[in-house]
Amino acid sequence: MWNPFKQLKTRLKSNRFAVALRAVLGAGQPGSWSSDHSREADQYSGWTFVAIRAICLQAMQASVSVYDDSINGSKQQRLKEKIQNKSGYSQFKSLYAGEYGAAEPLSNEHPICKILKHPNPTQSGASFRYERVLQLQLTGTSIVWNVPNQFGKTVQRYVIPTAIATPVPPSHEFPEGGYKIQTPSLRYFSESHGSSFAETSMFHQVVGNVIPISQLQISRWPHPVYKDDGQSPVSAGARWVDSANQIDSARWAQMNNGADPSIVVTCGKDMNPTREELEAAAAMFEQKYGGTENTGKAIFTTGEQVVALTATPREMDYNSSFIQFRDAILALHGVPGIAAGISDGGSYAAFYASLKQFISLTVQPILDLLAEDDTEHLASQFGKHLTVEIEATQIDDPDLLEKRLATDIRAKIIKVDELRAIRGLPPLGPEGGGDHLVSEGKSTLLQKEDEEIDKHDSDSAAPRVQKTKFSKKNPKSVEIP
Repeated sequence: MWNPFKQLKTRLKSNRFAVALRAVLGAGQPGSWSSDHSREADQYSGWTFVAIRAICLQAMQASVSVYDDSINGSKQQRLKEKIQNKSGYSQFKSLYAGEYGAAEPLSNEHPICKILKHPNPTQSGASFRYERVLQLQLTGTSIVWNVPNQFGKTVQRYVIPTAIATPVPPSHEFPEGGYKIQTPSLRYFSESHGSSFAETSMFHQVVGNVIPISQLQISRWPHPVYKDDGQSPVSAGARWVDSANQIDSARWAQMNNGADPSIVVTCGKDMNPTREELEAAAAMFEQKYGGTENTGKAIFTTGEQVVALTATPREMDYNSSFIQFRDAILALHGVPGIAAGISDGGSYAAFYASLKQFISLTVQPILDLLAEDDTEHLASQFGKHLTVEIEATQIDDPDLLEKRLATDIRAKIIKVDELRAIRGLPPLGPEGGGDHLVSEGKSTLLQKEDEEIDKHDSDSAAPRVQKTKFSKKNPKSVEIP
């Protein structure tokens, strides 16, 4: 017999199961850490520091823009990818914005641009991006606290160090869970002279308390098993990092603490010292020959045999193992030797190719991840169809750029203002021939225009004269007689 109450009960159980399943599969839910993030944070030294710092510096120098794609949707994004992948001229996006109808960046006075540029009273946007990438590479998780006002809109942003945030499961007070800020993270507090995140009054109010998950923006490197935690490069290469640290410790102890004479002459077989005599000799030996300043000295005693006391660097293989673990840790973070400040030699073109690979394969994907998260969690609060884009500083080979420009000029496919933008010169505009194609005489045109600008600056009373002759064969082509 059909029972409506039984069917309703079954449906409620099914809905609870669906809700629980979504909570388990949701990547933003809090859960127990899969690795020791405090230990990972302590590994910010040695080659790990060199690798992560190289990435963070590029993130710090990146440019942040917000676009309104409400009119033409994702066309601006497709145009950007096409231009960057094929032409390599980063200036084209702004030049073609009006012509192709692509979205133009919002003004710096827009509220979302202000908070991206100045996220909190004590931090700049560059420093904020540095911290986000630092936490992401060290712990696999970057936690941003988007502090809301009474209307729920974000007014300040802070990066919460992953090591001091303890996941809190859902409860009656926090239905979605949250993260508790550990009390030991606050070293001291100054109400009137706070100058860092750990000293601000707002952070002082949340220390020891729970921040609800609704106010947190979490970016992660996905873990292969756990949806509620990230997989950090430091954790993935923990053995490499530990081995490199052990080699450094052993090398330091070998040179600084151990007695390191080069040779010793032993006494004859007929000598039979007592235990007290051996201990006294050992104490005198350690006092007289211990330390790095005695490295290489020889100990002379009576006898006829010469014995080497310590292993040579070649036998201990410090140099080879040091380089091997250096390369392993740099590869773990996707940082080439040149980007880390290590000169690997090679040609001029190889130098730029290595840096370009670093930007394209390591830095930009990280920035794209952060930009996508900002678009989903932050931009929607300030309007519909807003897109946040973070672009790393592009590395281009000047010789390759000149060859591309020469080819474009011969093919007559580049305009005057486009060429001037690539050269860092102001546009001429349509009235000055800036929208016409460049011919072989483009360099003369640029030189003459620069001379006219200098002359105009020196004599402001004299009007600027533009001399441009258009080809009779091709009225869209600019020639210089």
